[in-house]
Parts: sequence; structure tokens; C-alpha cells
Amino acid sequence: MNLEDLCCGPISAIAPLIEDKSVSPVELTSAMLARIERIDADLHAYVHIDPDQALAAAEVAQARILSGDYLGPLHGVPLGIKDIFDTAEMVTASGSVLLRGHIPKHNAHVVDRLDAAGAVMLGKQATAEFAFMGYPPAVAPAPVNPWASDRTPGMSSGGSAVAVAASLCFGAFGSDTGGSIRFPSAVNGIVGLKPTFGRISRRGVHPFAATLDHVGPFARSVTDVALLYQAVAGYDQGDPFSADAALVDPLATISENVRGLRLGIDVQYFETYAEPEVVEATLAAVARLEEAGMQVVPVDLLKIPEVCHHWLTVGGSEALQAYGRDKFRQNIDLFGRNVRELLTIGEQTTADDLLRATAARRRSRTALDIAFDKADYLLLPGIGSRIPPLAMLAVEPDVPAEAYAAALAFTAPLNFSGHPTLSLPNGLDMDGLPFGIQLVARPFDEAGLLKVGYTAEQRSPRLTLPFDARA
Repeated sequence: MNLEDLCCGPISAIAPLIEDKSVSPVELTSAMLARIERIDADLHAYVHIDPDQALAAAEVAQARILSGDYLGPLHGVPLGIKDIFDTAEMVTASGSVLLRGHIPKHNAHVVDRLDAAGAVMLGKQATAEFAFMGYPPAVAPAPVNPWASDRTPGMSSGGSAVAVAASLCFGAFGSDTGGSIRFPSAVNGIVGLKPTFGRISRRGVHPFAATLDHVGPFARSVTDVALLYQAVAGYDQGDPFSADAALVDPLATISENVRGLRLGIDVQYFETYAEPEVVEATLAAVARLEEAGMQVVPVDLLKIPEVCHHWLTVGGSEALQAYGRDKFRQNIDLFGRNVRELLTIGEQTTADDLLRATAARRRSRTALDIAFDKADYLLLPGIGSRIPPLAMLAVEPDVPAEAYAAALAFTAPLNFSGHPTLSLPNGLDMDGLPFGIQLVARPFDEAGLLKVGYTAEQRSPRLTLPFDARA
């Protein structure tokens, strides 16, 4: 059995082999570490790897499995995690000079849940500074999109998405405050889930904006995302934003028929904020779901991006609250340019600014509520353009404030509203680079969302990911 091929496969295929002892977690982890050593020097997906710790965890997993104590589909599976999740045995620097060498006292809740599932943590993956924007050169090189080195790897969770796309782990977890799970998923040709706000605990995750932050999984298939989501979702008393809502097993219904479900689209919204080639690819995805039996219905989403004009205001003020005004001023020279500008916006934000943002948020949410009166699920482009150039969203980009609203038109409204959103591949553009689409569900309907996503995936062109040994 070729371990290199297995490293490029899905969790859903490798887990049964681990369970029946056909594949050893130690051999699999060793093979994945060898891939990282061979490939990641060019991609910079990881900022910290601990081979000894990963192999020790794999040995523990292997011993438990050999003794008959198999914990489930993540047992012995090598994963990675964005470097804003606290790890008590690894550095958590959050992409910042300010926290260089910082080792937390406790794991993030998500890390503990993955440990309890028997997963093997390979290391920490590159993040933009404090999960905002920009990869300051003083910290580490920016991750490289494995499809094209001159294109962006995505927003702040770029390292995790690159690692998954290049098969340098079987899955990963990132965060999403304005699109940083969905944007990297789209531009790297993988699947990413931003769950309902509060569905996965953020305890032990470095905060950016308290009312916008979400955490969720990346993987190479919808089924794998469901497996990762299932392992960590649920109420956490230690997180004041955690939602105490009933959980439904997404795997129990993931392959069910979607016939008769209503799919809402707004073509005018697409055409206003997306390039023609993106609109065409998005409508092709709509047609495939209609062929699967979904009923396509028109909805009005044209006004929901209004709230994006307030994203910097809300994000800046909430980030400043998280870091502390005095701490910011005392350490201002240790922040990269992009974060420094964001926190300065936070300092300058007035009560009137926040009231206007609150009103816009309410109007956007109301528009979504009306849309969901007519539709069971919504479909949107992944992003509004083909993959942007590297200079736009890596290193320390110079992005005018007015450009944020347009760039976030398909993503940030769902951070403000908290709706669960799934990003998945949607074929290739004229340059052979990936397109993405997003599916949106009502709050806490992740199971239904993943079911529709599974159907879309089954009917979409299969992408051969970069560095796929099976290609």
C-alpha cells in the first residue's frame, strides 16, 4: 500500500484502514512529515512543526488501536491547526512579533476535542498577524498558493488551506471573521465550513472581533469536513459566545436526496459584485443542483453587502477592545502595518459609527431572514473574482478602506448574521485555477448544509489538487 497515495486521500478512506490495522498511524504520520519536509519549504504553510511530538501522539494512537480501543474516524489521523489556537505544548504566536515564543498554559477547546478524538497534531499553520491581514516578513514568509505562486493563498487562514490543498495534512482548523475560511478554500480548491456563530467554541482562540469570529474546518471533501465538524461542535460553558443548541449528526443524512428543497439565488447580486466568468460558473453550479431536483427560487440579496462598509469599524473597535488601548499604544511598533492601521481605526471609531453599523447589520440580517422565508438554502459565488494576485492579500498589502466592502461582498454579511456557510470547489477558470461557490443555511442547520454540499460536490468536476501523488 503506497503511503504517498494515502496521504493525498480523504479521511473517510484512511480511517477504515487505520481501524482495521491495515495502516499504522506511526507510518502515516511519518509519511506526512516527510511530505512536509519535501514540499513545505516552497509553500510555507507551517510555522511550527514538532515531529517528535507528532510521532509520540501517533504511537499512543497506534497502541490504543492495537489494544482494541478505537476512538473513531479521526483516531491516528494527522491534522494541522492555524497558529491562533492555543496549544500547551507548541508555540502559539498568532503571526505576530509580539507573541513570538509564546507557549500557552492550556489548549484551546478545539485542540482538546481533537486530542480526545485521538487525532495527531502535526503543527501550527501560518496565519496573518492576529488573524487580520498581512504576513509581516519579520515573523515568517507568507504561505504560497500551490496552484500558482503569483496568486494569493487567501486571507488569514491561508496557511491551513494551503496545507490541506497540498496534502500536508488530512484536515485543519482555521478562523473566519470576514471570509478567512471561505476565501482560502475557494482560491486553494478545497472545502471549508464556517459554522453557525457559537456552534464551535472559540475558547483558547486568539480573538479578532468578538461578534464576527467563527472557527471551522478545512478538508479535501465535504464528508471530511463533516467528520471534523462533528468532532468539535457543541456547547462549551467556558465560551460566553457558545450556543447551547441541539446537534444533529451530519453524517447520518449527508448522502440523502435533495429533491424538492428550495435553492435561493439572486442573479443581480452576483452580477453586481462578481466578474462575468464567476457569474457563469456560479450559475452552472445552480443548474447542476436543479438537475439534482432542487427547486431554484429568486431571492433579494442585493442589499446585504451594505453591512460590509462597516466591517473595518466593527472589526477595528472589537480588536482594540480585545488587545487593550493602552497595550496597543505601549507596543505600537511591534504590530505590523495592517494590524496597526486596523487598531487605529478602532481608536477613531465613535458611538455614532457603531450605531450605524448596528443598524446596517439589522437590515442585512432582515434581508437574509426574508430570503429564507422563500428558500431553504442559498447559493453564492465563493469570491467575486478569479484568484487575486499575491500582492493583494499577502506580506503586508496596501488595501484601500473602500476596497474591503467590495472584496467582502459575498462573505462578510454571513459573519455579521452568523449563518452557517460552506465553501466548496466549482471547477476551474480559463487559467486552470479553481473557482468556488458558497452554500448558506439557516442557523444551526449544518447537517442540511453539508447534505446539499455533498450533492453539489458529487455533481461538480473533480479537481486534481497540486502535489496529489495520485494524479
